[in-house]
Amino acid sequence: MIIWKKITTLTLIIFLLSAVSAFAQPAGKLRLNNLNVEGNKYTDSGLIIASSGLVVGEELTGEMIQGAIRQLWNLNLFSDIKIVAEDQKEEGVFLLIRVVEYPRLGYIDIGGGKKIGKDDMEKAVDINRGQVLKPSDPIRLKRKLKRLCEEKGYLLAEIKVEIIEDSTEGQSALYIRVNEGKKVKIKKITFADNEAFSDKKLRKQLKNTRQKSLFRSGEFHRDKFDEDLDVLMDFYREQGYRDARIVSDTSWYSDDLKRVFIDITVEEGQQLYFGKVEFSGSDLFNDDELRRQLLFRSGDIFNQKKYDITVRDRLSSLFYDRGYIYAQIQPTLTPAGGDTLDVRVNIEAGNRFSVHKINVTGNTKTREKVIRREFFIKPGDTFDVSRLRRSIREVAVLNYFADVQPDLEDVSEDEVDLWINVEEKPTDQANVSAGYSERDGLIGALGFTAPNLFGRGQQLSFDWNFGSQYGSFSVSYTEPWLLDTETLVGVSFYQVKRRWSEGFTERLVGGSVRLGRRLSWPDDYFRGNWIYRIERSKNTNISETMLEQIDSTSRVSSSLTQIFSRDSRDFVEFPTRGSVVSLTTELAGGLLTGHDDYHKHIFSVEWYTPVLPKLVLYSHFLYGFMAPLTNDPYDIPHLEYFYMGGSGLSLGTSLRGYDERMVGPPSSTRSYAAGGKSQLKSSLELRLQMVDNPTIYGLAFAEAGNTYLDFDRTDPFNLRRSVGLGIRLYMPMIGLIGLDYGYGFDIDASGIKPGWIPHFQFGRTF
Repeated sequence: MIIWKKITTLTLIIFLLSAVSAFAQPAGKLRLNNLNVEGNKYTDSGLIIASSGLVVGEELTGEMIQGAIRQLWNLNLFSDIKIVAEDQKEEGVFLLIRVVEYPRLGYIDIGGGKKIGKDDMEKAVDINRGQVLKPSDPIRLKRKLKRLCEEKGYLLAEIKVEIIEDSTEGQSALYIRVNEGKKVKIKKITFADNEAFSDKKLRKQLKNTRQKSLFRSGEFHRDKFDEDLDVLMDFYREQGYRDARIVSDTSWYSDDLKRVFIDITVEEGQQLYFGKVEFSGSDLFNDDELRRQLLFRSGDIFNQKKYDITVRDRLSSLFYDRGYIYAQIQPTLTPAGGDTLDVRVNIEAGNRFSVHKINVTGNTKTREKVIRREFFIKPGDTFDVSRLRRSIREVAVLNYFADVQPDLEDVSEDEVDLWINVEEKPTDQANVSAGYSERDGLIGALGFTAPNLFGRGQQLSFDWNFGSQYGSFSVSYTEPWLLDTETLVGVSFYQVKRRWSEGFTERLVGGSVRLGRRLSWPDDYFRGNWIYRIERSKNTNISETMLEQIDSTSRVSSSLTQIFSRDSRDFVEFPTRGSVVSLTTELAGGLLTGHDDYHKHIFSVEWYTPVLPKLVLYSHFLYGFMAPLTNDPYDIPHLEYFYMGGSGLSLGTSLRGYDERMVGPPSSTRSYAAGGKSQLKSSLELRLQMVDNPTIYGLAFAEAGNTYLDFDRTDPFNLRRSVGLGIRLYMPMIGLIGLDYGYGFDIDASGIKPGWIPHFQFGRTF
């Protein structure tokens, strides 16, 4: 084709030169009198003329004709291009651009590929109807489909791609057939020139490329194999072989083409060690402070990963956290003879930046001051990334926003603006909790919670708990920042009715006042809360057997509760790291007067440990005990004792796999467990997040707990055990929806082993 173009152009030039002599035009030039296009069906004539660069009325040269052909050829629309002279007159020449267009794709016929899937094949075929079909397209598409088959483990796939012309329609079809064949399995992986590590040790580093065995499929995926080779080199570099490399990797097949053998040749080089470490260029930190950031010491085996993390993260963060945003950490490795590498780190701190302004965007409901008061970094402060992270964390745990994203903008040589972009999410919740037990029948709760009332961060809630044996109503209001200070105040009112199976009904009504404060010691994750509660209770419908044990007169209880807690969770709905520790101490009576006289203490600690991305290990330990202040048997009201079992909806602490209040020593009626003065519980959960928004995660749990008649009889080896599975879903306006299925291994207070028990809930967490 190229030769033909050259011949065509040369013929035209000779013709034009002859015409120039005949019409006495200036030597080498000829005027273009007219320009037409022929042979185009899909391409606009105006586009062809414009792309040629030839202009009617202007003089022509041979170079211009040659350039026009070249420019049209670069459009990749034509299989042949000719420029011929149709006519010539004294006033000029009439030219014709004659083209032959590539065929256009009318339709695609894809067949086969049953194991790979038609969707995957269509994604690989990156061509659509109406596009130009070039002769190179079948080769290119065949190569892409071949690569797709190899990625899926079909190394011997047969692929046919061809263009079928349709002369009647003037378009063509793309005919594709894929026959994957059988997957080739890896029979053997061997290594050559490896002296430091055995073949077995090196094979273990190939995470996705394994020999076929009883427990491994042995499938070969080229892309994963290439990734494994990189992992193999990382392993060598972490063991001191900094110069290790893959010399070659080859594969060959068995005679029946069902097995593949892989040979990998390595060049290990010499094992190296860290030598002296020196710092230069900055006096912001002394050598001891800088050395504390090192993950290695002189004499250690050279570890590329530890070396990179030290430079990229630890040393850089040390300066970044002090406001030196553009600090340059430049390490060099110098051979120190033999197998030792000295490390010299030159540091250019640059300018120290401060915060000029903090801008908040995206808040459509929440008032800006509600967000700003959570910041640990203020305008005018030295830019400190640790304080910025803490600020973002505090805004996130408000649980008002689906996302919180910070950004920086330089405004001068030593100042930056902070931009905090938030994404609001629904926070109001209509809570519904439900459950069923043979003793209490239907139990549950209805309520409404507004944790961000009118966007001011104030909290309003009311709850109604119901059941055939238990019912309560409560309403509360909380102002978390009184007068824009870190002081929390709250008030609540409640009413409770409880029918006890021993033979009496307890009714109480009361209220509380709460005062809280964020603490700065031992660190600023701590809070202190103090709650004063006063209530009046009365027992009615007392059976004859309980007349001597239950006081029928009206009683007043006055108590003060102190709660010290530390909450360092990174998120609320699905925490991935951090902990929650709390110590609750309650004193009733004594100097506070009233009819109830007891002290009560509960210690709780929760840990969140990341295992893998989206996989978290949650552990919880709970211990509580209480005792009367006098020897009066009426000092502790029944509702204040420890109860355990079920989801804890009606009263007490949850323990899945057992019914409500069925864990602990049996009562005299043996219909449920007696209230305890001591309790112990431990839980483990493995949580897997499946969806980010809304938050959905599954869990597997194992837990054990019990209640005891008093402190002296507390036995950590006498626990009721259970295991099970569950799922959690957080929904706007509803809160949490949860379902657990727990299996109790041990007998409950009624003397039976419960087996599998479902626990269903709305709006509450265990």
